[in-house]
Amino acid sequence: MQVKYRLVWVFISLKIVVFSQSVTNKQLQYRDSLKAQLKADSTRIFRLQKYRPYVNIDQRNSFSKTAPINVNGIQLGVLINDKHAVGVGGYEVTENSKHKVRTKTIDRQVDMTYFTFFYLYTIIDRRFFELDMQVETGAGKYNLKNYNIQTDKLISNRSANLLIEGLGPMFTFKPFRWIGVNAMLGYRFTFEKNPNLNFNGTYYAYGIWLDIRQIIRDYNYYLIKKPRYKKLLEESNCIE
Repeated sequence: MQVKYRLVWVFISLKIVVFSQSVTNKQLQYRDSLKAQLKADSTRIFRLQKYRPYVNIDQRNSFSKTAPINVNGIQLGVLINDKHAVGVGGYEVTENSKHKVRTKTIDRQVDMTYFTFFYLYTIIDRRFFELDMQVETGAGKYNLKNYNIQTDKLISNRSANLLIEGLGPMFTFKPFRWIGVNAMLGYRFTFEKNPNLNFNGTYYAYGIWLDIRQIIRDYNYYLIKKPRYKKLLEESNCIE
């Protein structure tokens, strides 16, 4: 009789072991499946995009202190393979640069707007810094008004077209994955021969660098996908 009970107990024990092993294998397979899905989603989220939008809010400041030609503008284009950017830019003289500038005989006031086609090439792209080179060519129009110093009466009002060329390196420091600072040093050349207009010359620009794509990537992965898979992995411990 005791032998019979022992055989039954052994049989039940074997059933429990086999059942536990089956549950463990199912859990491991499920976990491996979830990890594989998370890896696939991660690869898709962080994949290289061949084409994506390029936006640059540009403020260029002249080194001239007497009659600076500072401009505000925006560049819109497309970034190709994270290496090349092409597009168009539009610029307008800032309000400070529109103020009258006194010379020996007159008060001069200058206004200028222009558009450019630009090409930007990424020379170095590392985790914490990036070096680019930009060239541009375009055309625009300026308006020059001369006033009498004594009476503030308008003496002349001249408008003319002009061609513009530009070249300069751009350096970006990226202490974080999606935000940093950048600075540019460039030279603007026009075919306007009047030296008093100060259109030609070196300029500098600086501002905030923001990678919207990286923000979207990190949001999708770290706040959406990864917590979801982590929750499913925790729940998998209860699978029979």
